[in-house]
Amino acid sequence: MKIAKILLAGVALLAVAGCKVVDIKNGRVPDAYLSKAKQYEGIYKGTFNGIPGELILTFEGSKAVLTYRNAMGTDILNNNCASSFGNLTKVYITGKKTNPNLDAVEFAFNSGRCSLMVQGRSMYVDFKEKNGVTKLSLSILREMRQRRECRWYQGDHDNPPFQVCNWVQDPVYIYGNFAR
Repeated sequence: MKIAKILLAGVALLAVAGCKVVDIKNGRVPDAYLSKAKQYEGIYKGTFNGIPGELILTFEGSKAVLTYRNAMGTDILNNNCASSFGNLTKVYITGKKTNPNLDAVEFAFNSGRCSLMVQGRSMYVDFKEKNGVTKLSLSILREMRQRRECRWYQGDHDNPPFQVCNWVQDPVYIYGNFAR
């Protein structure tokens, strides 16, 4: 129930904010958004799951390429997982058609040998700019935790009190923050 409320609030927020989701084919940014997207090209320093490293966003023509590196190598999960980013899959746009704002993107994600530890198959990257600093916030689904939630209902003169239980799923994410 809690997840349904969160999803409903997210949909309502997107409707009010006028966010448009563009599905991407073959990792190539559409020409209408390419100049905005290329403004974010560069090397960002920060941490993912508490481990320092660099996030690199480059373009091969109109194809966005996301990579990670730190002192231990290129595995963002840092567990000898051989994880990697795949193609760009979604672009989140707000603003007018004549002057769109790139708010976030999603890249396909392969957790490699750690597929049992990390359930997410896409990396969400949120863009923020403030005072000349560009910040990227990353998140990926680590797991869905289940818990049992029970409620007691008062009976009446013909029926005793009774309990109703449901299973609730709570998403748990791994986060990272990078800036340049």
